[in-house]
Amino acid sequence: MFFFIFCIIIFYGVYLYIKIHQLIHGKVWDFPNSIYTRIINLEPGNIYSQEEVLNILKNTMYRKVDHVMSSGEYSVKGNVIELIRRSFNFPDLKEEECDIKLFFKENILKKIINVKNGHNFLFMRLEPKLIAMLNTPKKEKRIFLPRNKFPEILVKTLISIEDKHFYEHHGIYLSSIVRAFLANITAGHVIQGGSTLTQQLIKNLFLTNERSILRKINEIYMALILDYFYEKDRILELYLNEVYLGQDGDEQIRGFPLASIYYFGRPINELTLDQYALLVGMVKGASLYNPWNHPISALKRRNLVLLLLYNQKYITKDVYLNLSHKPLNIQPKSNIFSHYPHFIHLVSEEFQKNIKHSVNTFSGIKIFTTLDSISQNALEKAVQIEVSILKKQKKLKNLEVATIVIDKFTGEVQALMGSANPKVNHYNYILHTRREIGSLSNMITYLTALSQPNKYHLNTWISNSPIFIKLNNGKSWVPTNNQFYYNRKIMLLDSFIYSMNNSTENISIDIGLKKLVDHWLRLGIDKHQMTTISPLSLGDMNLTPIEIAQVFQIIANNGHKKSLISIKSVFFDRNKIFYHTTPQLKDIESPEASYLILYAMQKAFNHGSVQFLGNKFKNFSLAGKIGTTKNFANNWFIGIDGKQVVIIWMGQDNNKSNNSFDNSGAIQIYKRYLQYKSPTPLVLIPPKNINIFYVDKLGRLSCKKDDQHNQILPIWNLKNKQNNNSNEEFPCYIIKKKKNILSWWKSLF
Repeated sequence: MFFFIFCIIIFYGVYLYIKIHQLIHGKVWDFPNSIYTRIINLEPGNIYSQEEVLNILKNTMYRKVDHVMSSGEYSVKGNVIELIRRSFNFPDLKEEECDIKLFFKENILKKIINVKNGHNFLFMRLEPKLIAMLNTPKKEKRIFLPRNKFPEILVKTLISIEDKHFYEHHGIYLSSIVRAFLANITAGHVIQGGSTLTQQLIKNLFLTNERSILRKINEIYMALILDYFYEKDRILELYLNEVYLGQDGDEQIRGFPLASIYYFGRPINELTLDQYALLVGMVKGASLYNPWNHPISALKRRNLVLLLLYNQKYITKDVYLNLSHKPLNIQPKSNIFSHYPHFIHLVSEEFQKNIKHSVNTFSGIKIFTTLDSISQNALEKAVQIEVSILKKQKKLKNLEVATIVIDKFTGEVQALMGSANPKVNHYNYILHTRREIGSLSNMITYLTALSQPNKYHLNTWISNSPIFIKLNNGKSWVPTNNQFYYNRKIMLLDSFIYSMNNSTENISIDIGLKKLVDHWLRLGIDKHQMTTISPLSLGDMNLTPIEIAQVFQIIANNGHKKSLISIKSVFFDRNKIFYHTTPQLKDIESPEASYLILYAMQKAFNHGSVQFLGNKFKNFSLAGKIGTTKNFANNWFIGIDGKQVVIIWMGQDNNKSNNSFDNSGAIQIYKRYLQYKSPTPLVLIPPKNINIFYVDKLGRLSCKKDDQHNQILPIWNLKNKQNNNSNEEFPCYIIKKKKNILSWWKSLF
């Protein structure tokens, strides 16, 4: 009988060993998908100012100190920033931590020095920020770190509190088991476990939380097997990445690396002893000692851990007293991941479109995005302040906003807000809501006109007379100009600047529906949006803000299209590339027509209701245009600087008209955005077929500047011969007058 029982125990032990072996030598965990912001590239002369670099460091939780000593710290002395850049697995290679000095002059990065060897860096990268974890298997989140990446002070603290004899016992500690057994017998129920770290790991990986003698026997047997066949450091590595340390909604926070990010916003190797003490203290009861929900209990537990370290002579009395008086210094719960749910929507849709599978069908992938934290934070602050002001002034309860910021050269989406509340996983107006574009359609009307240089130029005179349109009900509709201003004719540039409806409609009729529709289609608008359009109803088109953003990316980039993207690259574990975005450059518009529209938008930025903005940022030569619909139901604004295109839509959630809601809301958001995110000057370089003239008030051109011809005006491809002998300031054509009989008669004499 004894032999039979012995054989059963041996065979059961073999079964348990196979079970342990398969898990530990296989895939221990399924990891969530991690989403990061864009990688910050620093190089001398690039667009980041000293203030913006400091904001980047703060946003990625670098700690400001007087003298940098370790990874994740920075100091500022005058125009010099010194930092120790964290190590990071970038998509192409892993870069170790590095001590760097950044030298600025007039707020421009001039030099990057490697402190260790004094060498100049022509290029340096800062690690991106982790902003979301998706598809968490078994509702568990974790970040894996190998044993050698854990700070020894954390390991020593954990072992001294949870299992002092970890490196001595064989998986179980008999005296602890006996002590727990006697305590449970005395109490009449289970009150102590007496578990070692090895036993705790076995329970987490293989068993349930059920408290029974049979489960305890299994736990002990498996702990003995695990300890016999595996090294202590491997067991410790598994435990450090597996231990339960709290909840985020219905998802578990597993492992010290992720808990460090959650509670302190920094990697585990950058914490201080009191912070390690808090995390180790939570091992005993992560819910009971959660610092967000039970800060007083968490503080007492942390101080008890510090006291035990003092009693075991790991720290001195002075250190204990100093650390025990420190506050918890945990970050707000609202700062954790998922800052940008609407941007994550865009990432998920782009992933599905390009990879043909939902992101949730994968696990453990890393997605590097285009999100720029500086632009995103500036946008959120601008919207929050201005929406609050407008709601209070106009007493609007259901006011909504959708904004998107793109890099005009690359098409990268750098910031996005799908609603007025950026932190709530609300309906995404950027992607899914189509609203009337109103007078924004005029931009494409003028673009179509200026694409015909044999007929239209900025100085072309066009009719501004009222138009009488007979409707199907027999009544007539008469479009009106702003402030009911009329004259018989108006120069095309002035019509654009002052948003003259009648002259614009006259151009639309003259161009014709087919050319206008073809132009919209060429810009990428779905043909189904054009089925019921007439030349005078282009403003009734319903488009999403992201569709508008793509159109104006083309215009802002001299007619070159780069498809809008939010994903740069996707990697599996160990940095195996899975997907990389390589958007193609397509020539959609002529550079000349795009240049002329941008020139007109620059002029419009200094007139009318945008004039205050043009004056405030006059040194940046910005371009912009307002778009409104009937009774201000939808308010649009487009702002363009030397780097970014910003699209802002504002309207009511119910899409109802409201005369109390004017066209200034979107402009105010853009103004506030520029205060938080300094713009890049917009320098327009004329294409080779654009020539600059002097113009008078009547639109007449001249090669020479005089009292009448005192304004410059770009003109595309006049068919006159160029004056190669001209010494004028600008390239110019000789403007030849048509000969008549009188001039012929004069020439005879």
